[in-house]
Amino acid sequence: MDMKPFHSIGIGRLLMATFVILAICGIAIAASSSGYPRTIVDDAGRQVTIQMPVEKIVPLDSCGAKMIYLLGAQDKILAVGSDVISRSGYLPGVKERQSVGKWHEFDYEMIGELAKDGDGAAANTIVLCTVTGMDPVSEIAPALEGFSDITVIGLDTHKMENVTSDLERLGIVLEKENQVVENMAWYNQKIAQIEEAVAGRPAPRVYIEMGTSRGLGDLSTYGVTSSTNKLIKMANGYDVCREPKTFLKVAWEWVIDRNPEVILKTGSVDTLGWSRRPSQDATGLEKTRNEIFSRPGADTVSAVKSDRVYIIWNSMLSGFDNVVGAAYLAKIFHPEIDLDPDEISQEYMSRLGLDAQEDRVLVYPHPGISA
Repeated sequence: MDMKPFHSIGIGRLLMATFVILAICGIAIAASSSGYPRTIVDDAGRQVTIQMPVEKIVPLDSCGAKMIYLLGAQDKILAVGSDVISRSGYLPGVKERQSVGKWHEFDYEMIGELAKDGDGAAANTIVLCTVTGMDPVSEIAPALEGFSDITVIGLDTHKMENVTSDLERLGIVLEKENQVVENMAWYNQKIAQIEEAVAGRPAPRVYIEMGTSRGLGDLSTYGVTSSTNKLIKMANGYDVCREPKTFLKVAWEWVIDRNPEVILKTGSVDTLGWSRRPSQDATGLEKTRNEIFSRPGADTVSAVKSDRVYIIWNSMLSGFDNVVGAAYLAKIFHPEIDLDPDEISQEYMSRLGLDAQEDRVLVYPHPGISA
């Protein structure tokens, strides 16, 4: 009997269990001083104190909004930034929420008025924004300083390395420690399952192209400091872009020179992925794939020659969604593994309060199924 795989899997599960136990202990300590005030340090390094139970929440970015749903606090959402609607329009009730504007154009007076109760008194409200994103806390916090009982919290929930720690911070603020523990245990179990499935396999060369790219001389991709690069590595792929940047521009000739074995292109929609074929969505996705196949010199690229070109829903590459993204990437890179990304996706969607969405696809063509 080969003991090495067994030993590796055993160690992985032991580490995962240890992490969950430590997380539970950490949250228990943070919540042991029951009542208020409650204090956290946000991702901007700011000490933020909540004086009383939170009554209303205004999430300005989509990843933060989804964490609120994971914690079961969506009934407290008062209003949202336009990014939440445009990227998470599928969340129950999101499209019915009042929009307070888009990045650099938020209506702070509206936020202040919405925070008031019927008698004119301000309810305890938190505004959830990012630190390094399009709605930075350095801009939002000063703009809301004059409004009473509105607390601004900066959490970069879109970053892969922040997923569990930010969920914990938000859970403390919202008195949802039990939900934090449950979600973290599930998340870490699935990540361990994915890593075990791809362990020891050769990593294919991967090129990922953003859907916002403009022309073959102006293609946008991710560098090694991005969360997307980390996700590709977790799924045991090798990103051909090795630049120490988050985003950068490349030319199609650059891609040909690196000869990727897998090409990914992101697509952004406010729905939960796309409709399965036959559908208008599928027609559009096929058109996008065909554009890549028809590029000059594409027939010399390994990914094109082996028909390993995929369109992927960009939402699953950031925030807590990345567990779904990691599962699909693992199946794309290693189609032979015993892993069902659809099952992991459905489990995650149920945590967001969504019913089974079997008529939707998050990757086109579906991993393991020819286009």
